[in-house]
Amino acid sequence: MKYEINYLEFWATGHCNLNCKGCSSCSPLSAPWFLLPEQIKKDLLKIRELDIEIRNITILGGEPLLHPKIVKIIEYVKEVYPMARVGLITNGLLLLQMNEQFWKTCVKYNVKFNITCFPVMDSTLRKAICKKLKEVNIEFHLTNKKKFNKILTQNHNNDINEIIKMCGCNKAYNLKDGKLSRCTVPMVIPVLNKKFNAEMIEGGMIDIYSVHSGSEIIDFLNKPNETCKNCSPSPIKVEWERAGKHPQLTDWIIENEE
Repeated sequence: MKYEINYLEFWATGHCNLNCKGCSSCSPLSAPWFLLPEQIKKDLLKIRELDIEIRNITILGGEPLLHPKIVKIIEYVKEVYPMARVGLITNGLLLLQMNEQFWKTCVKYNVKFNITCFPVMDSTLRKAICKKLKEVNIEFHLTNKKKFNKILTQNHNNDINEIIKMCGCNKAYNLKDGKLSRCTVPMVIPVLNKKFNAEMIEGGMIDIYSVHSGSEIIDFLNKPNETCKNCSPSPIKVEWERAGKHPQLTDWIIENEE
């Protein structure tokens, strides 16, 4: 029996060339970290062995263009899942510095670019990026990012059904180090707990090497779990800004939520 994941994403890097306050990947707290291309290939092969098809696979970070082997990662994704649509989420600041092999690979595999345009990107660079992408015939989408959603809370008494109603990343499944989760939150909570002695609920991931069938994974991903209570049913929007040298827990956590 075949199972299906419509959308899967993974981090190519943990760190970034920006320092966004409240970054959903906790990049301001990350030392330089690069995904091993062999690791993602191994993990995707395991998922395929469990008879799970994946329609869309997106590479993100951190900032994925910092990865010196980003081309190899793209190649491995398409080798394991040749029919999947590959996407790349980037802040775009390094795009015009990428080498010819990168561009050839993205064109060959029809990679779609989702470019998050933060206030630091001026109009000149934006126009140059658009011109380049049109020249090489790569599909792309620009998103102007002036605000972040602050979604996390240390109040774990909220109604999980209300939380799921407001969930902006439901079914945006994440893969890291052989583990799958419903979103990025279970993967960043241990970072926040360790750095700030926070009281967030850990878990929310399934080890793809400890299951016996694809149905176990799909069943797990389809059901909310306790780590969903790390999110608030009343997220707030905050102005984008850099985190500075000393990020605070309040960069990520909604304060005084009862």
